Amino acid sequence: MQIRQRNALCVSPVGLDRMTQTEWGARDTPRIPARPALPAGRLRPLHMTFLRILVLLVCCVTSLSTVAAPVGSKFFTNRDGLRLHYLEAGHGQKTIVLVPGWLMPAAVFRLQLEALGEQFRVLAFDPRSQGQSEISNGSHDPARRMADMEDFLNAAGVGDYVLAGWSLGVLESLDFIERKPQAGLRGLILIDNSIGEGTPPKPAAGSSKRSSANPREREQYLRDFCRGIFKTTPPDDIAEALLRSALQVPAGVANQLIAQPYPRTYWREIVAGQRIPVLYVIRPRLREQGEALLARKGGQLAQVEVFDDAGHALFVDAAPRFNALTADFARRAFSLPANVARPATNGHQPSSGN
Repeated sequence: MQIRQRNALCVSPVGLDRMTQTEWGARDTPRIPARPALPAGRLRPLHMTFLRILVLLVCCVTSLSTVAAPVGSKFFTNRDGLRLHYLEAGHGQKTIVLVPGWLMPAAVFRLQLEALGEQFRVLAFDPRSQGQSEISNGSHDPARRMADMEDFLNAAGVGDYVLAGWSLGVLESLDFIERKPQAGLRGLILIDNSIGEGTPPKPAAGSSKRSSANPREREQYLRDFCRGIFKTTPPDDIAEALLRSALQVPAGVANQLIAQPYPRTYWREIVAGQRIPVLYVIRPRLREQGEALLARKGGQLAQVEVFDDAGHALFVDAAPRFNALTADFARRAFSLPANVARPATNGHQPSSGN
């Protein structure tokens, strides 16, 4: 379609300034003094003002969308007199609780606290001997760890919440809700660990060295482990917090934590017994378990997301995608009627372990 330029019905001030004296005389109208011409390349004041306002609005919208929620550090004393720690961002009645993996600190979830704290109250727990929690040379058996979790939720005043566990935190989260049924639990996010479905995954390379009695060999393993869980370069503060936490945990405690005293079917049965939505976020090595979960629970209660190009700490490697998935899942979980989104309440105590 051809666009034609119509003759101007309104003449701009610049156009008036350029009219000749003869033309003005022909109209028998007093000549209006011409404004001084602006140097070439300069915008008129009205245009400049509009442009400045537009740029300012764009900057404001951009800055609002990238504002990070402030993260606070809090301590409490558990029933054993141990000083435990957690991080907190955001506020409100809808809470997302994050549980880290083997030897890892709450600080690994810094990107989630900052991003999700704009919409929810977000808590990240430092289990005993990890992160900024007090180091304990006593037992770290499951019963004691689950009691710590209960004390944490009580100390933080958590009501309705979505529970998200990563790695070992997946197993501890499932063990927790089985031992201590939670009336306020509205959804589960299980991040990159086996849940007892399908074929057991192969052990990670080099895992035989994690129990080494040689301090130097063990330290090198932990340094390699902390680097190897990322596919991209993590923020310096997260990398430093991870290594510091891993190195501070006593060797005997680290070995006890990794030796879960349950059969694989224990985790599968816990997930199957829940009537709340479950988000399973994994890498390709666990794809078979994700498919089995969907077949067992159906698309109404189960959602599986595979991160093809991320490391074990996929919520750091692919933080924007993970945060968006988590926010969407949490909104849907909290929108369900309370009587629908209640977990199984059998209170089953495992026959093995403590």
